[in-house]
Amino acid sequence: MNERLVNRIPFARIVTVLAIVFGISLGLCGLTFVISSGGNIGGDSLFTLGMLELAALVGSATGLVLTLVVFVTLAVIGRFSKKVSQSENLTEEENDTKIDKNE
Repeated sequence: MNERLVNRIPFARIVTVLAIVFGISLGLCGLTFVISSGGNIGGDSLFTLGMLELAALVGSATGLVLTLVVFVTLAVIGRFSKKVSQSENLTEEENDTKIDKNE
């Protein structure tokens, strides 16, 4: 477990999920706004739905920013820390080009 922390955290998956949530909530907020501006359709239920969408929008945007800050911070710290050596595979032959002297 000598792998760096920045390599163990699945940043790409986290950013992808947060970006999808952000896009969906942004679209639903716009759709709710358009429906509610057309008249008195839904009333309180549209307001509640809009607040949930807005909370998801703000939460995912905050998560995206925090993920970016953590990723950059860990990358900078990891750049100045001690280099992790690659693990050795002891089952492989060391050098296939050696000439066997017994032949």
